[in-house]
Amino acid sequence: MGKTSRKYKGARTPQSLKEVRASARRNAVQQPQRTAAKSLVAKALEVISGQAQGDAAQAVSTAASALDRAAKHGAIHKNAAARRKSRLAKKAAKAVAAGGVLPKTVNKKKSAPKRVAAPKADAAAAKPAAKKPAAKKPAAKKAAPKA
Repeated sequence: MGKTSRKYKGARTPQSLKEVRASARRNAVQQPQRTAAKSLVAKALEVISGQAQGDAAQAVSTAASALDRAAKHGAIHKNAAARRKSRLAKKAAKAVAAGGVLPKTVNKKKSAPKRVAAPKADAAAAKPAAKKPAAKKPAAKKAAPKA
């Protein structure tokens, strides 16, 4: 068994400890590639939607290239890279068809319309005088069951 304390909950065997070290090395190399790809995709979306200045075709091309590089080195799965490139290209094509830029994307959840508070005088006139509800009578105690 590896040299670990009794309270240690992680890897214990020498092979699993080695895998933890290797995983940390891989993450150190792959994480910047994932981050760069995501950042470039976000920047391309901003250019497409008109929130940022720049050439949309160039931004999409740069983002697609970064996704390909990340997939080549195993930072993201190749099908995930292809899916993200496809979605980005669709949005760019939609922007071109719409005449240049897409409107800012909005949250798909629909919020309830906000109600405007009526003035108190109108509210009192609109509502007839309501009767006060009768006070609840205490419930009668149930008789204990016979044994």
